[in-house]
Amino acid sequence: MITGLRSTFFLMVSFVFFLIIIGMIGLSTILRPGRWSERPRSAGD
Repeated sequence: MITGLRSTFFLMVSFVFFLIIIGMIGLSTILRPGRWSERPRSAGD
């Protein structure tokens, strides 16, 4: 029972960490559009 609780806790912590990283990436993209506009558009399209 302890191992199941520990694995569930580790899974939730890693999931929250993943959400925080995605949120930071999203915020940096919204707050700094100039960094992405420096890339050549022809390569993306």
